[in-house]
Amino acid sequence: MSTSWAGFLGTAVVVIAYMPQVLHLVKNQCSAGISLKAYAMWLVSSFLLLAHAFGLNDPVFIALQGYQLGATTTIVIFAQKYKNSSCALHAGSNPAPSGLGEASN
Repeated sequence: MSTSWAGFLGTAVVVIAYMPQVLHLVKNQCSAGISLKAYAMWLVSSFLLLAHAFGLNDPVFIALQGYQLGATTTIVIFAQKYKNSSCALHAGSNPAPSGLGEASN
């Protein structure tokens, strides 16, 4: 029995997990809490793993790494563009309501 459905479901979870970070960064021009060094290393690893996924000809792995490469590239570009920029929430002038966490940290 194939488990590809589980792999694609896991890929969908990765897509959903990256979205708050990417949307907050682009919409609010806020790079608070983003380590460019860490994301640059993830960018390199995503590229290398995508090359490996193509070598394996694994559609789930290709989809996962292709998306991660795109999302990580977007984060690196916009984090560099908005380096040292913070939104009102992360600048401390408008704290989150008690009991609610910020999903895009």
